[in-house]
Amino acid sequence: ANAAEIWNLRAYSAIMAWSNREMNSIVLELQQKALDKDADVAELVRTALLVARKLGINDFAEWAELELRGYKNEELPDYRKVQAEVKAFNPYRGWVPFIFEDPDLDEAAHIAPCTNPIGELQFMLGKMGTEPMQLAFSQQLLLKLMKEFGTNLIPTRLIGVGQVAGVLEAVRNLILEWSLELERHGILGDGLRFSSEEHAKAASTSSIHISNFQGVLGDIHGGQIQIGDFNSINAQLEQQGVSKKARTELEQIVRDYSATSEQKTKASLAKRAFNWLADNSERLGKLGGVIAAWFSR
Repeated sequence: ANAAEIWNLRAYSAIMAWSNREMNSIVLELQQKALDKDADVAELVRTALLVARKLGINDFAEWAELELRGYKNEELPDYRKVQAEVKAFNPYRGWVPFIFEDPDLDEAAHIAPCTNPIGELQFMLGKMGTEPMQLAFSQQLLLKLMKEFGTNLIPTRLIGVGQVAGVLEAVRNLILEWSLELERHGILGDGLRFSSEEHAKAASTSSIHISNFQGVLGDIHGGQIQIGDFNSINAQLEQQGVSKKARTELEQIVRDYSATSEQKTKASLAKRAFNWLADNSERLGKLGGVIAAWFSR
């Protein structure tokens, strides 16, 4: 009887030790933060940086550092090349659009490099409301545009709230996928510490490097999808695991939004759409930013 009691005590102790490890796991904490739509994304990136540095996953740590301090001369990830409107402010007519005939110039002008630190983007998103963010052109491209159109008006890029939100969602999704991959390989951490076995797994596992997660964000550009055309994204939503019920709900929102011209109704439908995006964000990747752009224009 005593031997059985000792065995049961040891088994219980082992179970409790594993349970406590999971409760204190910084990797599982990352997953919880990534799934929380109200979590601070900059803090999420800082936590990912901490984990990557402790495990010696240098390429992922370098990516996290770029997100925190902003991009300068580095090549931008695709999710930070966002669709923008090009307009100039006329003091008598307000914002007037620029219409391009040169397709190369059109693409160069409408694809905006979003280089800001992730914390700055998060702050801007909180202040934007429904107003777009203004992003200036480089001096070289600005002079080229003004010469092309023969105008003294200064063109600027206008980026909708959905595009900014899409960058944040892309970062959140990437960290979620990375933390899930760490867990799959048994790398959880005990508080802020990792065992020698976990360090060895991190050093020998190629699938946890940043190059394996850029594809998680998809290769979807706003120009490929027409506003109000649900059919153009239905297949991508299904492929990314969005349920039929959720797809049907979004389809109805899109149809109602396209059918009305009443601004209060549009605002109500846009709010429903953003709630839908928040509920399904872990599956959407960059597609979430494209959908959000429909309702922010």
